[in-house]
Amino acid sequence: MCSSDLTDHTAESSERWRIWRDEKSSRLADDRGKGVSSVAVFDAMNRLTPDDAILTIDVGNNAYSFGRYFEASGKQAVLMSGYLGSIGFGYPAAIGAWAATQASTVSTSESWTMYAGRPVIAVTGDGGFGQYAWEVNTAVRHGMNLTHILLNNNELGKISKEQRAGEWDVWQTSLTNPNIANYVTSCGGLGIRVTARSELDDAISRALAFEGPATVEIMTDPELV
Repeated sequence: MCSSDLTDHTAESSERWRIWRDEKSSRLADDRGKGVSSVAVFDAMNRLTPDDAILTIDVGNNAYSFGRYFEASGKQAVLMSGYLGSIGFGYPAAIGAWAATQASTVSTSESWTMYAGRPVIAVTGDGGFGQYAWEVNTAVRHGMNLTHILLNNNELGKISKEQRAGEWDVWQTSLTNPNIANYVTSCGGLGIRVTARSELDDAISRALAFEGPATVEIMTDPELV
């Protein structure tokens, strides 16, 4: 293909990027009084996530919102299960990623050393985390420095959305959760519950600085994804 056959899409891409950032900014003002919006969660993460972090993303609306609103640095590693529908992936994947950062400190292989010492952050919903919540005890036992951002809307939000899209009644998607922040604290980690956007930056900063597994449980609006 000759260079004369190529089309430069830089200007168009830049304009679309500007439009989307404006849209994200406008959505930050959304507040129905029923929880924190997902865009507010990832707006805070955009500011506070270390440039070299390893992020593990669960299945569900949390993954869609991450894709819409999080802006990766280009140096971060993002681990997802793709379209496999493997709900519960996020927290165990973070445990595996943490183990990789530790193995790299004693390995001479370049495939390991690139991960040495990098912070690990899991993003999950309450439904996904509920599949493997007991693994907090594993993380505490082994002193894993994991930061867990949990979007809690007290339901399987993606399933509710799919049922509505099919014009069916929403059926059996609500969840009865404990206070997850208190649960993590009771296991020996740090649990912080967030109920307002204004609390996000302090809570996430504290979790990132904690030596051990920390969970920021954010009470979110299931409609503001």
